[in-house]
Formats: sequence, C-alpha cells, structure tokens
Amino acid sequence: MQHVSYGRRRSYLRFFFLIILISICISQSIYAKDDWKMVKNADDVQVYVRPYKNSNIDECKGIVTIFASIDIVYAIICYAPFHKKLMHTCYDSFLVRPWEKGCQAHYFAFKAPWPIWDRDLIYETCAKLDHKTGNIVVTSRIVEDTSVPIKNKIIRVVDSNNTWTLEKLGHEKTRVTYRNYFNPEIAKIIPQSFVNLICKDVPFYTLINMRNLAKEPIYKELAPKYRLE
Repeated sequence: MQHVSYGRRRSYLRFFFLIILISICISQSIYAKDDWKMVKNADDVQVYVRPYKNSNIDECKGIVTIFASIDIVYAIICYAPFHKKLMHTCYDSFLVRPWEKGCQAHYFAFKAPWPIWDRDLIYETCAKLDHKTGNIVVTSRIVEDTSVPIKNKIIRVVDSNNTWTLEKLGHEKTRVTYRNYFNPEIAKIIPQSFVNLICKDVPFYTLINMRNLAKEPIYKELAPKYRLE
C-alpha cells in the first residue's frame, strides 16, 4: 500500500508540475504578443518599441511623469498652433476641423532627413474621459480630407496612428504614455531597420517637449476651454 501511495504522489506531482509548465508557456505566449522592449531610459523618460502588426516598422511608446494638472497636459494636446513645439520634427500644424462631439481633424507636416521628401498627414483625433478616475485617452487615426491639398515634394502618409493616455496621479501630477506608429514608406530609399533605429526618438523628444510646454502660462489659460465634462 505504501508503494501505491508513493506512486500516486509521484503522479500527482508530475501532473501538478505539468500544469504549472503549461501555464507558464501560455502566459509567456500571451506576454510575447504584448511585449515591449525598453530601448531608452534617460531624463526621466522611458521609451519602448515592439513590432507592429502586419508591418516591418516598429510601434514606439514613451512614458513620462509631468508635474502639471491633467487639464494642462490635455490642453497641450488640443492646442494646434503649438504642435510645432510639441511633436518631434513637426514644422507645420493646424486644425482642419475644430472640436465637435469630442473629435477634431488636425494637419501635421514633418521634416525628413535629406534626400527624403518631407511627410504630412491628417489625423482625426478623439478624446474620452474616464469620469471615475479622471484619466483621459486621446486617439488619432489617419483620415483623408480633400480640403487640404497635397503639396509639391511632400508625401502624404496613409499608415499611422497614435494614442495619448493621461493618468491623473494628483492635482499637479500626470503620467503620460504616448504610443506612436508611423510608416513613412521609405523602404526603397532607406532600410526599414534604420527607420526602426530612429523610431525611439519620436516619443522621447515629444515627451521632453511636452514637459517643457507644461510650464508655459498659456496652457493654464487654455485648460478651462478644453476641459472634458
């Protein structure tokens, strides 16, 4: 009987460890699909990248804590004229359609390194407030708008999106997560590996710019105008 009991215990242990092994494998598989690799951690900004679905261009993510109210940070995202100071390499920005029902259309133009032509795009941007937490999520996706003609020697981007997640940590403290996917479609000129190499600069310098802009008095004045209800 003791031998039978010992054998059963061994079987139970094997089964127990098998279940654990399967669980670990499943969890690792799930995690891999959502895996972000840190590529930069400097000046209190963390930057991550991961492969983007159905693309050879990486998606980037930056995280920073800004000592300003969530309303001020949100106003920075909303105020089109200063996006040239916010978005990395952006040199032109204006509203195509003003805010209506929580959404707006926004034009951006970005400098590209020689000999590549500059890029521009039109985003539809929508914002959503979580009334329980006070957090705000702002998402942007590419839209076509014939009211903004394509300019000479500027390529219109048709594959891009981004998300701003603003987490209210206190009255004057906001954690900002900026996710960006931008396909400049320059594979015939520059290898995609090089595009992915410089990808990390976009969220890093954009978040540095945002942190600096949060100190500008104009956003304290604009915050009530853009406050979500």
